[in-house]
Amino acid sequence: MKRDSTKRFLLGIIILLNLFCWAQQQESSNLSENKSLQKNEEEISQNIQSVQETSILEIEQSKEKPDLFTIELKNADLADFFRVLAHNYHLNIIVDEKVKGKITASFTEVTLEEALERIVDMYGLKLERKGNVIFIKPNLVTKIFYLSHIEAKSLLEISEDETQMQETSSETEETVRSRAATIYDLLSEEGKVLLGKQPNSIMVIDYPENIEKIKTYIEMVDKGMSSRIFKLKYISAKEIVGKLKKSEEETEESEETTESNTEGSSNETE
Repeated sequence: MKRDSTKRFLLGIIILLNLFCWAQQQESSNLSENKSLQKNEEEISQNIQSVQETSILEIEQSKEKPDLFTIELKNADLADFFRVLAHNYHLNIIVDEKVKGKITASFTEVTLEEALERIVDMYGLKLERKGNVIFIKPNLVTKIFYLSHIEAKSLLEISEDETQMQETSSETEETVRSRAATIYDLLSEEGKVLLGKQPNSIMVIDYPENIEKIKTYIEMVDKGMSSRIFKLKYISAKEIVGKLKKSEEETEESEETTESNTEGSSNETE
């Protein structure tokens, strides 16, 4: 009887252990399922977000008023918009390669000409018509820079001298490229830089991207002398000044002695 009860007890323990292990397995499987579901939800939300960020380029012509259009643009490429406009509505549009960027805009019942003019104004572009052809290119802008630490005239003269030296020298291309860029190197073919009417200023006429380069260049070169304060621990400032003065006096005396010796030797020679 005791053996039977012991066997039953052991059997019960084994069953309980199996049940416990099974419960642990179920719990771990549920956790993994929850993690996978959470991961799927995150992927779905990311896909939704990417779909929302997808560019939109829609041009719809009014049925009642064929001259009017409804245009919806979201994160659309400027060059693509002009190309679609030209292709779908039989327009002759030539877009300069410098025209870049994204556009987000909405127009309701406007003519294509109105939409073009608004977009051109918004992005600082220039629209030119020659016959039946429309040219779209970046517009030149004027910017005046005021200098604080260097003379505007000297800055332009230094740049001119450097440019002439590069043109007339027989150095290799690598040596010329290694020279520091002057303000004229940052201009486009249509760009100009002139002395401004205001004191110590220069006027730059160029495309916006070239204006930004020149702005960075001027910020780099138009810097004043920096000063630093040092705390002296083993010597006073007066002692340093005294030693500097003494050194200058000794230098002057040695120069005078050298000059007198030179004059004496020349007299003896005569």
